[in-house]
Amino acid sequence: MGHSADDKLTEAILMIKLGEWACLNKLIRRAVLISMAFLMLLSLFGCGKPRDERAAEEILKSMQEKYGEEFVLEGIGGSWGTMNNNTLKAIVRPKGDPTIKVPVEITKDLKQIYDQYLNQRVARNEEPKIQDLARKYWPDARIDIANDTRLTYPVENDTSMPYAEFLKLYPMNTQLVTIYLNGSNYMDEQGRMNQEDELDKYLKFAEILTEHGYLSSTVTWVFLTPEGYQRLDKARASSSSVNVYFLDIEKETGEFFIATMVGYTLNAEGQIKETREEINSYFEIWKDKRFKSLEQSDGA
Repeated sequence: MGHSADDKLTEAILMIKLGEWACLNKLIRRAVLISMAFLMLLSLFGCGKPRDERAAEEILKSMQEKYGEEFVLEGIGGSWGTMNNNTLKAIVRPKGDPTIKVPVEITKDLKQIYDQYLNQRVARNEEPKIQDLARKYWPDARIDIANDTRLTYPVENDTSMPYAEFLKLYPMNTQLVTIYLNGSNYMDEQGRMNQEDELDKYLKFAEILTEHGYLSSTVTWVFLTPEGYQRLDKARASSSSVNVYFLDIEKETGEFFIATMVGYTLNAEGQIKETREEINSYFEIWKDKRFKSLEQSDGA
């Protein structure tokens, strides 16, 4: 028995509906599969946390396990940059001494972490010792030290290690010694300094450093304005080095904090690289700055 036109129309509509349901079922299954795949990715990569956040957590965990103390994150990625395409760079600080800034590198797969905390801790341990030596010649001396092992990241975790041992392990290291002084104690009202007397003290100080094993060092005397000397603690606690902190303010406001800088390099044998004349030339280079800093103080 044949189908009427109405029956054929009904059958056609039914086939269309069945096709629509089949298509809809495919879309639903595809959406479910995509959602499941997405959830699997989230579970694999830290529940959807941003990469920098996951890296920061891994850094702080690893640092605490290595050194037995807590650290806080100052910054990671972004403006802190990267050493290469495979790592992220971060800065952390130990909770026990937030004035120490520690460079850290972590590979982007979060498997390897490299830090220079030992550099900074060894330096910090030596600061009071070198400060006592310096104050025999400069009673107001305040010392800041860092160790530069270049692109080498120490693997040891003995934060009580003396500098002599650290230097044996990392002979490429340079100890950066900065001696901050209140410049008003070393210059007259015209900005003149007793350069020859200062040079004699610098040379004697090099002998003392050598006697105490502080080789492979650069030593810099920074004569601050009275205002700069008063702000030294604030500068040390900043995210920059002390000198960069002061120079950045100078660029922004025109206010001077550094009046003169003089220094030399002490090699691995305890010999000064620069000649007396070369060291003396720094006083001349900074002469105008000394005058301007005095004018600034007089006008305050």
